[in-house]
Amino acid sequence: ISSKMFLLLLGTLVALVIVHFVLKDLKIYHKYGHIPGPKGLPVIGNLHQIDRLKPWLTVSNWAKDYGPVMKVNFLGQIVVICNTFESVRDMLDTKGKEFGGRERGYRSQMVTESSGFMRMDVQNPDWRLSRRLLHSSIKAFGPGLSRIEHYAQEMSEEFVRRFKGSNGKPVDPLSPIYDTTLGMISLMIYGRKLDPNSEIFHSIKAMANLTNEAFHVGKDGMQLEHFPFMRFFGNHTYKILKIAKEHVYKIWNWYKDEIAPMEDADLDDNLGKPYMKVIRDYNKTCAPEERISDMNMMGNGAHVMFAGVLTTTTTLYELILVLLHYPEKHKKMMKEIEEVIGSRTPTLNDRNHMPYMNAVLTEIMRFGSVGPLGITHRSVYDSDILGTKIPKDSQVMPNMYLVHYDKEIFGDPEVFRPERYLDKTGELLPADDIVWKHTIPFGMGPRVCAGMMFAQYRIFLWTCILYQRFDIQTDPNHPLSSCDIKTFELNGLSLICKPYKAKFIP
Repeated sequence: ISSKMFLLLLGTLVALVIVHFVLKDLKIYHKYGHIPGPKGLPVIGNLHQIDRLKPWLTVSNWAKDYGPVMKVNFLGQIVVICNTFESVRDMLDTKGKEFGGRERGYRSQMVTESSGFMRMDVQNPDWRLSRRLLHSSIKAFGPGLSRIEHYAQEMSEEFVRRFKGSNGKPVDPLSPIYDTTLGMISLMIYGRKLDPNSEIFHSIKAMANLTNEAFHVGKDGMQLEHFPFMRFFGNHTYKILKIAKEHVYKIWNWYKDEIAPMEDADLDDNLGKPYMKVIRDYNKTCAPEERISDMNMMGNGAHVMFAGVLTTTTTLYELILVLLHYPEKHKKMMKEIEEVIGSRTPTLNDRNHMPYMNAVLTEIMRFGSVGPLGITHRSVYDSDILGTKIPKDSQVMPNMYLVHYDKEIFGDPEVFRPERYLDKTGELLPADDIVWKHTIPFGMGPRVCAGMMFAQYRIFLWTCILYQRFDIQTDPNHPLSSCDIKTFELNGLSLICKPYKAKFIP
């Protein structure tokens, strides 16, 4: 081919690419031009303006100029962001079904083929069924309550042993907390207590970590979402998704080969059936066309594991750090533990007599705001948020950080102050108080976290046991990392503080 012909073809290709992106920008303007948002560049949008490790701070700074509902352009994909409690409530709760869809992106399709209730739309009958069966598995009363209490107490001994083994030397508590949480979730889902050194335990841990990293808002997963061909050019997210998918199928095969064939008596379900057993029993009794498919069973197990492990681990890890920074809050909490529980094993009934502990745990969820930008929702119809029109199939995110750090509601949100949830007598404020209404770490509406009470119960029991058994101290040779949320970094979908070490004195 002659050089002239080559240049002509190259020029034509460049012109076609330019026309493509100009038309795409015009289409975006036509659909979303009425929604305010920061100006970006052609093709990449606002991607170059976002702090990759702290995207929620960039977005929150823009909110000052663009208000309660704004748009951000990620590589030509518009994401609508709700920046106030009113707009978040309108999207999640008031119009929860209209915004109850999930993004239909390349990443979710790649790992579990968009199966599992976290990836299904609210309108999907399988979503409602999966949630209902999960609730029946971890119900909050009767045998379900006893089961959660039993497992939490049993697994708490795991990290008590781990911390005792440190012999008072400074350690980073992240790994013991993570492994204990993963072990308990495994019991609830599969009815099997896993050896932390086993291959399947490491597969579950790797699946959760890699999936979390793959959905990081500020990394190259967005490239893969909109330009799937980037997988051929060394895209890092594609590489880790491939590994995550291998682990998902390895876990599924382990479940089918080793767990599903087990008799009921061989499972740890004397206090209630594991989630996957509940699904299997349902499938045996219903009509074939109503059964939950193997793919959705696999997705449900992976999603419960993923969501339960990361949030609980991060919350407890940050709580220990924050209480080291606020010794007076630590002392008040310890005093209540000593007065109500003493040396006996904590139970869930103790929650009713421990207002300060309840306030501490609520405040750490607000203060830490583990999911600062929530999880992306999709509008399944043309709708609106506070009167701003939102086209069908738009991606929408709740800015949970701004909700939890609203100065008009919380006054001094940057301060860890459990007392904000207590009245003058030290009792919890009524549930309809404004500070309670604006504290929504588990979301709200039809997609509120399915394991909310399960998470609250285990965090309560583990915090009581941990602080009952240990005097947790700082070490002068290991300065504490900051507990200011602005120093935290986004680890996938969740915020986490920087590493630190503490001494656990029995």
